Amino acid sequence: MKLSVQCYTLRDTFANDVWGTYEALKKIGLNYVELAGTHGLSAAEMKKGLDGIGLKVSGAHIGLGELTNSLSQVIEDAKTLGNPYVILPWVGEDSYGKGWDLFAKELEPIAAKLAEAGLGFAYHNHAFEFAVQNGKIGLDSFYETGDLKLIKAQIDTYWVKFGGQDPAAYIKKLAGRIPLVHFKDGKIGGEPHYLEAGQGDLDMPSIVAATKEVGVEYGAIELDVCPREPLESVKMSFDYLKSIGAEA
Repeated sequence: MKLSVQCYTLRDTFANDVWGTYEALKKIGLNYVELAGTHGLSAAEMKKGLDGIGLKVSGAHIGLGELTNSLSQVIEDAKTLGNPYVILPWVGEDSYGKGWDLFAKELEPIAAKLAEAGLGFAYHNHAFEFAVQNGKIGLDSFYETGDLKLIKAQIDTYWVKFGGQDPAAYIKKLAGRIPLVHFKDGKIGGEPHYLEAGQGDLDMPSIVAATKEVGVEYGAIELDVCPREPLESVKMSFDYLKSIGAEA
């Protein structure tokens, strides 16, 4: 498993200096980034800039609107960037309210077209997916129904814990369909409170061990809100995760 970083974590830093921020991530020791947009640059411009710094793309978060309305462009951009995984980061209740099982089937044609192009598709969870719907946890229904070969998982460890589940156990439960994980830590109880990896309530050593056991390819550092300067929070998380067995 290789460490990456979800660029949404550094959105304010990128707003001030795109390439300086990517260079700082490389200096931290990261070799991969997970994109959340391209800062107004074309895919070709992004690829050239990242190549110059020595960074590769581990995945990209793409909204359902783009996947539905502009899938050909999404595929073209992913190929240009050398991006192996297109990740759906969030959906509204209008998508899953009629049933997580039905929503999984609706995503299969999109995932199939990505697969035809040599790309993987994954869904990134929050906590709301763990609410019971029709007598079953929503995310369980989603993955039990969705085609194993097409509908993959990017498990966000903090949101799994916040949703009342054990992250390491849930990662193991999805063995065979979980190429991606978000290493997110924080306090559990009350409102969401994000902290650097190793600083919160999650058992990160057991989580990292689980990712290695099931063959996760990329583990992305993510903080929705950084308690420190974002690059400092990323470096703290990176150093800690490396110390417990993750790889750069």
